[in-house]
Amino acid sequence: MTACTVSFVLVTHGRGELAASCLAIVAKHTKVAYEVIVVDSASPDGSGEWLANNLSDATVLRMGSNLGFGAGCELGIQRAKGEFICLLNADVEVTPGWLEPLLALLRANPRAAAVAPAMAFPDGRLQEAGSMIGGDGFSRGWGDGERSAEALYPRVVDYASAACLLLRRSAFYAVGGFCADYHIAYYEDADLQFTLRERGWQVWLQPASRVVHVRHGTSSTSTAERLSAINRKVFRRRWADDLARRTPAVGAPKYPHRLHWLRDAAAPYSVLLLAERAPRDGRLHAAISAWRAAEPAAAVTLLAVDGAGAAALRGSGTEVVSHVDDVESWGKERAGCYDVVVTFGAKAYDQLALAANRQPTAARVFDVDDLAHEELERRFAECEEPKRRREIGAQAGMLRRRGVQALREADVVICASETEAGWAREIVGSVPLYTANARAYPDVLNSVLVDCALPPARAT
Repeated sequence: MTACTVSFVLVTHGRGELAASCLAIVAKHTKVAYEVIVVDSASPDGSGEWLANNLSDATVLRMGSNLGFGAGCELGIQRAKGEFICLLNADVEVTPGWLEPLLALLRANPRAAAVAPAMAFPDGRLQEAGSMIGGDGFSRGWGDGERSAEALYPRVVDYASAACLLLRRSAFYAVGGFCADYHIAYYEDADLQFTLRERGWQVWLQPASRVVHVRHGTSSTSTAERLSAINRKVFRRRWADDLARRTPAVGAPKYPHRLHWLRDAAAPYSVLLLAERAPRDGRLHAAISAWRAAEPAAAVTLLAVDGAGAAALRGSGTEVVSHVDDVESWGKERAGCYDVVVTFGAKAYDQLALAANRQPTAARVFDVDDLAHEELERRFAECEEPKRRREIGAQAGMLRRRGVQALREADVVICASETEAGWAREIVGSVPLYTANARAYPDVLNSVLVDCALPPARAT
């Protein structure tokens, strides 16, 4: 007998035909061994009986009264045999290949308790790529209404909607499941995920998986707002200390830095990398990969002039932003969001340093990946055409000045080789300085993290 990998748990309250349609699509696009448990929460339209008579491949449990989403899920999970539980709303349509990326993430990361796909509206617009809760107890879905999901990347999230959420069953039981304090629907999923994080687990977004969700497709917006208001009071009471440290969610779009802070609130720390390009290989790629791998749950942003290699970096969990017209304004939108700013070379410092001006408490790391000014000085000496010679000389002088300025601002310096280190030592004095080629970068990074008052890289 094939072991069950995933147990799907659906809670219904009316509209049984919608659940049947949802499960038919699940069957079409799910390739692993699974089971389905439908819990009917006293549907007023006879859906419980209809589902019991028509879903031959599912276990249908019928509650005598409408006890709500959390209680229904608990009842269904008690019957589940799968290693993983997928909480699924009847108004969700999964898509081809949706499950494999979610399973892969949970299997690769033993600290991950849950993972959610990116959810889209039926018209293709993004509905939610993870969600966040402000200090006022109101929630916001990240990316709601965006036309493109290209910029998304795997990351830890504050919480994700249980409209489609894949859970490690052992983690669910380890924290005692859903809290029984909540009424009918809303906020039970957020409460569960806050509890998971409080106990040392992580909740992730994996945008390589995508599902379609009709928001409030089994209810109505007015009903959702009414029920949310009831349970928001419970959530505020239970998580008052956590919420007291957060900025409000209502009105946050007027202040982009608040939104970005809330987005990354679950990350243990945040790193901003400044580079000329998003690389596909070489030492710069090794360095960015090392910063990413040091703590998989950390928030890592690469701001690059050229984003040609962005896709692969995003796939590994790095936010990549490129082709920014106003770097200083971009930095203002991320004010106070980063714990470390790492600048790769004098050219990146010249073009992107203004982005770091609004990070007053961040540790500054300058990575001297080459001595671009020395190459220009050599070309200057060899050039015989006066106008071109003046241009090269001006550029060489500018890059030398930028490099010196970046070194003087740095709290930690990393050099690609002893050649760069010899030049840097004459400027930095007692500032910690390390030499690291591509291969040695992960080893050196442990010391850099400690110098930046961050924990060393986790062993893999």
